[in-house]
Amino acid sequence: MSGGRLDAKYWLPAIRELQRAIQNGKYKSQKLGDFITDICYGLSTANDYVDFGIPFLRILNLRNDGVDVSDVVYLSENKKDEIGKAVVHEGDLLISRSGSVGIVVVVPKEAENFAFGSFMIKFCLNEKINKQYISAWLNSEASRKLIEREKIGAIQGNITIETIKNFDIPIPPLSVQNEVVKKIQEAYEQKKKKQAEILKILSSIDDFVLGELGIDMPRGGAEQVFQIWSNEIEGRIDALFYKPYLRSLLEQIKNKKHFSLGEAIADMSGGATPKITGDYYSDKDGVPFLRVQNITEMGIKLDDVKFIKPEIHETMLKRSQLKKDDLVFTITGRIGSVAVVPDNFEGNINQHSVRFHLQNEVDKTKVLPEYVASFFNTKIGRELSFRSTTGGTRPALDYDALKKLVVPLPSIEKQEKIVVGVKTIYGKAKRLRQEAESVVVGAQKEIEQMILP
Repeated sequence: MSGGRLDAKYWLPAIRELQRAIQNGKYKSQKLGDFITDICYGLSTANDYVDFGIPFLRILNLRNDGVDVSDVVYLSENKKDEIGKAVVHEGDLLISRSGSVGIVVVVPKEAENFAFGSFMIKFCLNEKINKQYISAWLNSEASRKLIEREKIGAIQGNITIETIKNFDIPIPPLSVQNEVVKKIQEAYEQKKKKQAEILKILSSIDDFVLGELGIDMPRGGAEQVFQIWSNEIEGRIDALFYKPYLRSLLEQIKNKKHFSLGEAIADMSGGATPKITGDYYSDKDGVPFLRVQNITEMGIKLDDVKFIKPEIHETMLKRSQLKKDDLVFTITGRIGSVAVVPDNFEGNINQHSVRFHLQNEVDKTKVLPEYVASFFNTKIGRELSFRSTTGGTRPALDYDALKKLVVPLPSIEKQEKIVVGVKTIYGKAKRLRQEAESVVVGAQKEIEQMILP
């Protein structure tokens, strides 16, 4: 890999030793560029997505075990001329160059002719190397360390095309390459089986929460064709707002003891995002700056978190500082994900989320923030949140609409039972997720032992 660097992390002894092990190992190493036939950056967009058009891959669609095409966005057909070479075909490789740097996938048939974003680089390999082997090796822990080392840029480091071309790759015989691929693919299959178990466990949360609240989920598919009368119109004319099954659920909630969020909120503020060009961000010694991907139904997730400087947290973003038991509610992007801020957590949020603190009681009944989060994180809770959004290509939940969202208000004993039950289910899912990851990590370690001296 390239030198000419003055930053200390580039010259860490352990990393230099790892690089020497690859260059002087039991298998000859070559530059990845020796096998590359084509390479290019992705397309830079202004997030101007449309409902239908050209499928567009973002970094969040990349997984170590492949491309997730279940959550793609679309670009207008008018952008065909702008896209140029930023299109993938089956067998191409994509690597994330910013954010979670170094995720590498081989493009499957399902993603044929998808465009891809500027935070990724596409490269094509000749027939002299097993492309699945290259993907497996680049996703290994050893390779990730070296890729991380190559990042440039102080705020949000990234890698370049030249960096990729200069990667040192150990090249074992084809039989060993095939064994590496077999081992990692078997691990990913085991991981997928465990992920299926996780989804089954998590899907039980809706039935549990709604069952405890006495809410019946309408059976059968949601109606695609329906009508409403003029006297039923509530100031909105979009069809989503009047879906019969959502109106039925809302009616069930309103027929029970309930409250609107606005009644319960004692303190509320939205986040903001300082310009990336300013001196606002820091390395890992700063204050966690939460984005949508950090707000999950299982709590605040600090994987791939950004950091702001403490002085920015205390001045410019003081109003959006997070406090214990605050609810953080995502209002754009993945709308309706809610997390409770734990004790002894210092953090802040960007403009895609809002934080609010609840009063202790509503209508003489104590309200637990964990219960409110549990309700909104159900399928029903999220759909009722999304029902109240406005906007075309980029829906958002504004503050007034958020305050009008209604929540069932059971007894404190029932709330506590729901909170404990949901935590138990998430605990089972978390253990399975750890098991799934450990299977892949174990396989990657075996691969390194096969390749490195």
